[in-house]
Amino acid sequence: MKRGLPKLFAIIAVAHDGERTFYVKRSSRMTNYPGVWSLPSIQFDPCDLDDYTNLDRVETYVRKLSEQRLHNAQFVMSEFLTSGSSDVNPIDRDVHLYLYRIALKSQPSLNFDFYTDSKWMTAAEFEEASANQACGLCVRLWADHAWMLGITDRPFNPKNSFHAA
Repeated sequence: MKRGLPKLFAIIAVAHDGERTFYVKRSSRMTNYPGVWSLPSIQFDPCDLDDYTNLDRVETYVRKLSEQRLHNAQFVMSEFLTSGSSDVNPIDRDVHLYLYRIALKSQPSLNFDFYTDSKWMTAAEFEEASANQACGLCVRLWADHAWMLGITDRPFNPKNSFHAA
């Protein structure tokens, strides 16, 4: 654990339609990655969610994310995609992320305390939009996963991505 900070655990909601993925721009009020294009996420306590493969349990967190940050956008929980951990990042914390595919039933309305913009973007469009921003683990995991599934034509890698040496 770095700097004595507790580990951060988060659920990442990935909505994609073909080669386009739904990204959000984080509010400047957010502690981690303010002003950065990212994927919708919500932190959780691993003591409360000890089985990340139980989609019914995970859905309660995605519902909370939707209520809090996307003005109760309607979604369908689909599947667990991947997970990963890293302590090499701009927030200098151990992070443990779990990515889940969701389907959004309509374009969400944003709670500007959390997200100030949203766009459906291809890998190339995301690289351009995030060119001068830090990139967290959630985008790195999704980029690699999307490429392995053939959703994108390459494992897109934002220029300011952090990687372990």
